[in-house]
Amino acid sequence: MNNHNSEEKWFQQWTWQTFGWACLCFLLIGCITGLFTFLFDVLLFENQMGYGYHYFVLIFQSLILYFFYTKLKVNWLGVFSFGINGIIGIGIELWLEYYVNPVLKSPWAAIGWGGIYVIYGLSADLSMFLVKRLKYEVLAIVISSVIFSIVTILVSIIPLEFFYISVPGVTKDFLTYWYFLIPFAVVQSAIGAFTGFNLANMKKSNS
Repeated sequence: MNNHNSEEKWFQQWTWQTFGWACLCFLLIGCITGLFTFLFDVLLFENQMGYGYHYFVLIFQSLILYFFYTKLKVNWLGVFSFGINGIIGIGIELWLEYYVNPVLKSPWAAIGWGGIYVIYGLSADLSMFLVKRLKYEVLAIVISSVIFSIVTILVSIIPLEFFYISVPGVTKDFLTYWYFLIPFAVVQSAIGAFTGFNLANMKKSNS
């Protein structure tokens, strides 16, 4: 009985209203990812940073994602939000990094990036499944965000290592500074998730 109530507390059914909020979640994650891509990789570092901005965007992605996890309490929000961004990103990657600036090995690499984004979302969803029976929601949210951040960092090695043509003087290996950037990103992701959780609960209490 308690387990059933716990699952009801954590996961509710999707509705059209839920779908609308989930679309907003996907749009916000897409916008913040695009902004960081342009700001770090293009504007500040002139295409020399590669995917290193990922370490700094995780706090905002976690804040957005776990805000909506707390607000909506539905299954598969991560796959929905990151998956749609990944599917849209296939066309962007194909155009910018295969035709305009040909650094991808093949068009399949762009499709592979779409799959990587699905894995990002899946890591958040599955980690939420694992922690949903914890008594304290905030602890569950933080643990899930830690798992999410670690998985996304490790999974990102696959495309960065195998999808790109090697360019002399430009490193695509964003693990160069792993000894402080990975712990930094994991902590930032937990802070973002904690903030998102509290913002969602604050909004509920005021409504």
